[in-house]
Amino acid sequence: MAVHSTLVLLAAIGAFGVRGAEVLDGFRPSTVRSDYGAVSEVEFSTRLVVLDPGMLAHHVAGAMKDLQFSERVWLIGYKSGIVDEKGREPRENFLCHTFFADQRVDQHDDKELKGIYSDAFTPEVRLPEGFGIPFAPGDPLHWMPMFNNRGADSVRVGMKVTMTVIREKDLKRPLRRLYANLRSVQAPHLYFVSPGHDERKLTFVAPYNGRIHFLGTHLHPFGTSIELYNESKGERVWVGRRKGGPESPMEVYSSVAGYAVREGERFRVTAVYENPTADRIDAMAGLFILYERD
Repeated sequence: MAVHSTLVLLAAIGAFGVRGAEVLDGFRPSTVRSDYGAVSEVEFSTRLVVLDPGMLAHHVAGAMKDLQFSERVWLIGYKSGIVDEKGREPRENFLCHTFFADQRVDQHDDKELKGIYSDAFTPEVRLPEGFGIPFAPGDPLHWMPMFNNRGADSVRVGMKVTMTVIREKDLKRPLRRLYANLRSVQAPHLYFVSPGHDERKLTFVAPYNGRIHFLGTHLHPFGTSIELYNESKGERVWVGRRKGGPESPMEVYSSVAGYAVREGERFRVTAVYENPTADRIDAMAGLFILYERD
């Protein structure tokens, strides 16, 4: 594995940060290319875990990880996936969502994060060229993997992550720093949608001046779109839709130029589900926003 499980010695706490954290140091060359420097990859994963039928937005005991990098890096990409007992990707999608950040993501809060996400329908996030999220070797980091099992049988699977980074020592020119925020239309995040049309909204006030450079959605099957609307300006920022049927990937917003945000502007998030079944379905709906501050 590309990650050693390292119990950080008391004498090294000042240099490396967190006792008991897994150290991310197994860097290998990536096929991704960037004008900003040589790109590397590093991986980590859960053990194989058992998911009982009906587990939704489930966090398995012992699967979350405290992590830290062994050197300063700039994160530019993040990819999650599920593997079965033979190391293969199963036909069913047991991934709900994951967060990798400098703090535990609380869906009741609107904290500013230094981190990134993925979910079942956006399993890979690639930041716009020229942007990154910096992590120092002492930064305490937390990874939260969440599973779904909508099937009738128990399954034994694992989750793995591949992170794409530019190591500080490999930078050819400076990257621009992005910050992150999660905006969910409902808390707790998991809710249920009755047959037919369902639309839920959240409004919030921007606490910063800056530019949004990436928007990713979090939806479950039969979620059709999420829109970000600037109520102060009376204009749509972006709407992300499915690229096909109820199990198809979601669109993302990724822009080098970005969308300008002024502190105090009011925004609205609208999430739409279309439930064609005769029963209630599970749902989540939110936007992961990556932005640059002025």
